[in-house]
Amino acid sequence: MKRTFVIASHSTLAGGMTAALKFFAGDAISIIEMNCYLDNEPIDGKITEIFDGFSEDEEVIILTDLLAGSVNQTFYRYLNRQHTHLFTGMNMALGLALLLEPAENYLTIARAQQLVTEARENLVYMNEFQAEVDEDDE
Repeated sequence: MKRTFVIASHSTLAGGMTAALKFFAGDAISIIEMNCYLDNEPIDGKITEIFDGFSEDEEVIILTDLLAGSVNQTFYRYLNRQHTHLFTGMNMALGLALLLEPAENYLTIARAQQLVTEARENLVYMNEFQAEVDEDDE
């Protein structure tokens, strides 16, 4: 089974996220990067072209920036495609967890939900964060 990631955002966030994920996971991963609206062109055609290139059994994992954003809304139309997962509000914790997820089997809904829950734990307002410090720590 082949797993491909699509990282899409307004402006250049997708490019930065892709570069950071490749820094940790290596260049061997299959990532399509979409920095949207830099040229004031609609993204619908670009997304259709991307999806036309996927085989029927290929798993596609999409990370977008904003829940109510046009990028996410456009990808939402493809959720009826089998083996397609759409995550929004992307962060490094979620991206890395998905990239490091074993690709022998398709990602399940239960596992996807678990990864989102774990990624949310990385969203912290540090001014109020109280780390548990062991007395042996300096």
